[in-house]
Amino acid sequence: MPETIAVCGLSFTYRGSVRPALDDVGLSVAEGEILGLLGPSGAGKSTLQRVLTGLLAGYRGSVRVLGREIRDWGREVYERIGVAFETPISFGRLTLRENLRYFAGMYACATRDPDELLEAVGLLEDADTLGAHLSKGMGVRLNLARALLADPELLFLDEPTSGLDPVARLEVLDVFRDFLIEEGRTILFSTHITSDLERIADHLHIIGGGRTCFEGLMTDLAEQWAMARGPVSALTPEAEAALVGARRGSAGTFSGLIRVSDTAAFGPDVLIEAPSTDEAVAAMTRDSRSDSLRPQSSPAASAAPAQEH
Repeated sequence: MPETIAVCGLSFTYRGSVRPALDDVGLSVAEGEILGLLGPSGAGKSTLQRVLTGLLAGYRGSVRVLGREIRDWGREVYERIGVAFETPISFGRLTLRENLRYFAGMYACATRDPDELLEAVGLLEDADTLGAHLSKGMGVRLNLARALLADPELLFLDEPTSGLDPVARLEVLDVFRDFLIEEGRTILFSTHITSDLERIADHLHIIGGGRTCFEGLMTDLAEQWAMARGPVSALTPEAEAALVGARRGSAGTFSGLIRVSDTAAFGPDVLIEAPSTDEAVAAMTRDSRSDSLRPQSSPAASAAPAQEH
């Protein structure tokens, strides 16, 4: 499959800052893929999304979106991509239907019927509700409907479930899964909530401190990585060197991420088990040795070259 997004050696530093917000990031998203961009707050996820959508210039490296360097696109790129960031955007004195009609008028291309989109995101019964009276969950769904007006090939979702209560978050995720995935869109979804990505993403890109920590299939975490836990006294120099993002407890215990291929370095007193996504993200983004976290090729990746990162 052709690449919808191809990023190589991307670095970006905000004016007045010494430390780069993004540092040598690489990213590949194939057509029809749903990529989860995961990392703690301040990791660089939103900065990456803003570079990819042309909102931040002055980057170094190559950023190709829909076959063209993003800096070479004009406003026509927004006829082909949809953007739904964290903060809901609407005019309070307009109804939901009127909001969508207003935004539709900004496009040069044909747009989808507002009522069709409102029905798809579960807001048709609220079509005549004023924007000022929306809950945040309703606002997030309206954001999604607005992002889909031009029927985009590529959709960017940045922290869309942040700040929602559990019920509203699950409702929004159900809309994403049932509506977007059925339409076969290419989606880049960023969040710091791992369970959100586990519900809808098939590929994962972990970012920490502005650097790529992991990229691959969601299943690659369990296939390539494990959690090691045990007494510090059981650690040999070889075992300690294999740990990523290690933590030591007050009771003389340790835990840390290791490659599955390094399990032989640990003795019988150390428990080796599959990591949760939360544990893997915490360990990878805690560790400063980002270069050691580049993924090894897996059987799944070898069997499906078009899905490699």
